Amino acid sequence: MTGTIKANIQDYYVKGTVHLIDVTGITAPTADKLSYQWDITDSETNSVWGPVVKLNVPEASSSFTVKVHAKADAYYTASTTKTATIIAGNYTETVMGVDAGNVFTDVRDGREYHYKTIGSYDWLAQNLNWAGAGVSYKGESGYDIIFGRLYSWDEATRTTDAICPPGWRLPNNAEWEDLGAALNDGAAVSFEAQWPQLGSHASADATVNGKKLWPYDPDNIKGNTTGWNALPAGKATAGGTSNDNGRYGYWWSATEYNATEGYYRYIIYNNASFYFNYGDKDGLYLSVRCVR
Repeated sequence: MTGTIKANIQDYYVKGTVHLIDVTGITAPTADKLSYQWDITDSETNSVWGPVVKLNVPEASSSFTVKVHAKADAYYTASTTKTATIIAGNYTETVMGVDAGNVFTDVRDGREYHYKTIGSYDWLAQNLNWAGAGVSYKGESGYDIIFGRLYSWDEATRTTDAICPPGWRLPNNAEWEDLGAALNDGAAVSFEAQWPQLGSHASADATVNGKKLWPYDPDNIKGNTTGWNALPAGKATAGGTSNDNGRYGYWWSATEYNATEGYYRYIIYNNASFYFNYGDKDGLYLSVRCVR
């Protein structure tokens, strides 16, 4: 049997939803000589045959495992297995261990957001999840519920059809410095500086179904002292690559570095600092926090 069996199984599924899953990747023997068997734990889909199955995501479980076997006469079999996490359909019920703060509703889509007054501004206490722009990590909408969507700098700073809710905006370097001072017990910080310990102060030791979103590391104890609730959403590129989820969090600033690059700040799971950098305005997709 030639090729690698692949099934489009996502990492996160909302409980009670229905999805079609298909299988590809085997190049020999041909499709007319192949049969596929599916076994999905804690689901109505079990011991089903065919290249496409309907997945009924369980209501009561926290995860399920999908196994699919490719079989053909006179050939060896091939199989793949993946475990997916079941989540609720909203951030509040899904992400535990964050500081909820206050709540407002985005009038554009009815989505609720937590926010906190930190320093001189109100800050979103979770990443923006506005579907009118941006991309999902790995192209999977389940990530949006937990980590928000990822946006280019050009999208994040546009004034027509702005991505932040009405009355909110992408923070510039001065507003980031105000946050840094609040994280730093009132002591001023410069945007273009490493902020020692402030990544730890900004990060939440959050969980989904009891699993930590930031890996534990003694060099970054996620203290979340102001309730900013930083999570490791990772990044994406215009070419469709996604990486660093579970290890890094990145957030745009509205201040440009030069004609083609914008500033951003980032946190690494194993370092307590809150770093700065700059990246491609239209080719790099990062998280967004809005202020007012």
